[in-house]
Amino acid sequence: MTQSPQKTGLIRIRGARQHNLKHLDLDIRTGEMTVVTGPSGSGKSSLVFDTLYAEGQRRYVETFSAYARQFLDRMDKPAVDKVEGVPPAIAIDQTNPVRSSRSTVGTMTELNDHLKLLFARAGQLFDRETALPVRHDNADSIYAELQRRAQEAGDPRLVVTFAVSLPASATADEVAQWLSASGFTRVQAEREADGKKLLDVVADRFRIGGAERARVIEAIEVALKRGGGRMSVHALPADEGGEAVVWKFSTGLHCPESNIRYSDPIPSMFSFNSAVGACDACRGFGRVIGVDWGLVIPDERLTLRAGAVKPIQTPAWKEAQDDLMRHAEAAGIPRDTAWNKLTPEQKAWVIDGTPSFKEGNWNKQWYGIARFFKYLESKAYKMHIRVLLSKYRSYTPCPVCAGARLKTESLLWRVGSKADADAVLPPEKRFMPQGVAWSRAQLESLPGLCLHDLMLLPLDRLRRFFDGLGASSSIAESPEPVPTSAGFSPSPAGGGQGWGLTALTGHTAGPSPQPSPQRGEGATAISLAEVDVLPLPLGEGGGEGHPANAGQAVSPHPNLPPAGEGAKSADAQALKLILEEISTRLKYLTDVGIGYLTLDRQSRTLSGGEVQRINLTT
Repeated sequence: MTQSPQKTGLIRIRGARQHNLKHLDLDIRTGEMTVVTGPSGSGKSSLVFDTLYAEGQRRYVETFSAYARQFLDRMDKPAVDKVEGVPPAIAIDQTNPVRSSRSTVGTMTELNDHLKLLFARAGQLFDRETALPVRHDNADSIYAELQRRAQEAGDPRLVVTFAVSLPASATADEVAQWLSASGFTRVQAEREADGKKLLDVVADRFRIGGAERARVIEAIEVALKRGGGRMSVHALPADEGGEAVVWKFSTGLHCPESNIRYSDPIPSMFSFNSAVGACDACRGFGRVIGVDWGLVIPDERLTLRAGAVKPIQTPAWKEAQDDLMRHAEAAGIPRDTAWNKLTPEQKAWVIDGTPSFKEGNWNKQWYGIARFFKYLESKAYKMHIRVLLSKYRSYTPCPVCAGARLKTESLLWRVGSKADADAVLPPEKRFMPQGVAWSRAQLESLPGLCLHDLMLLPLDRLRRFFDGLGASSSIAESPEPVPTSAGFSPSPAGGGQGWGLTALTGHTAGPSPQPSPQRGEGATAISLAEVDVLPLPLGEGGGEGHPANAGQAVSPHPNLPPAGEGAKSADAQALKLILEEISTRLKYLTDVGIGYLTLDRQSRTLSGGEVQRINLTT
């Protein structure tokens, strides 16, 4: 007969699987000092505190009376098959005090705070529809871009135009009257959209190689003012039968190709702990409580007839199973094929219902398992319905932000160059923001990484990314300060907004005079009461009327002063300090051996040693 563990002086642990322990079997001698060692995250605390101490403390508390136990916290049994010979225990604990799911490695190390400053100052914006770069433009930057494009195209004849909307019923005489009253005589193109007639009115025509800079700047300023911050430049072909190529420009963070206006970046836009940047659906948590389809269909080897959809197999919901069988037969969905062998379209039919489903046709069309759960949620005031829902619900990634925690607009900003990004993250693994119309090829061709890409990178690779930025100075040069009228420089390569090409055949309506000061605000009064001479709306951001600062020095971001030598120096110094602070913290984190962590890792999932080393960085 074997002796009990207490008499032999042994503590026997069998099948320990708490946290990351993998069915560990262990014997520990009592009356001796036993030291448990191992690398961080290997399960030392899980064995000593969460298994051995927790079981000893739980058994000790169970010896108290029921009256005494009601004043103590409930202690759960650890995940272990058997623990024998454990005496009452005390512990000097090194527990992780963080319990909030909002706390991550990035927030604990304050790297998130530095990253949001970095994106607000040096991020590059890309349009959500066209994936084209969007930046602040003024008359000088547009002039520099026109010089570059005209040189590449062989100095074609350029026509600077702005768009004006008139009623669709406006006659040719009324159009001529409006042009005369406004001081213009030429229309480059005419089209209709949304029930209105759109005229591309000519501000000036020239070859930029032979035109004076003052004349070109004046034409751009007039077009921007009269076009509500938007203008087009038609590059005429050399031959008569060719088509003109249209270059579109606009002021502010507005993409003329998609007609979407963006707000200027502020640091809180890049923080999931701020209402400005946090996803509205999950409020910055990155996950929501929803239906877990792995629980709804736990065994994918089953067929629909054999009960693959578990919730509707009970007698109470047998009617839903009958509806599924009846409508599946009518729709040609296999009922005797295993779930894992159904096509994605067939699975979508089962879960989402008939694509043309109309509310109220519950008996005539298959409503889908998703609508079945919505029906249950409408009856959640009943206790048994709440119990049923709890069996099939869990935390799932937010469908709106795909777990990124941020709004779509915050994920349109990127930092770094394509070479910097390719060095640490393959293009096919980059995060595709939800709510964009980009193709995978467009995403992979974009320079830099978005904020969520940086959050998912291990710290050692993130350190290499920022070391590359500091070495190449690619981030300190972007965005390039807007040149002033005193001294301008070309736009960045591939930069600017709306660099799409549009073919359009133009026609003229007489000679166009060179723009003059008399063709300003005071010259727009006309006698046609029924003609709408307002500029076109500016898109999603709303119209801004005539910008008073067109052609003046403006700041690329609201928290930066106008461009100039002093502003350039201050901005470069600020970016340098941010990069140095980020690099210093990342270097320390990798030097202490936790370079495998990511900034998005929740703090409450860290081991005690990992928390202590992270705290040293602050």
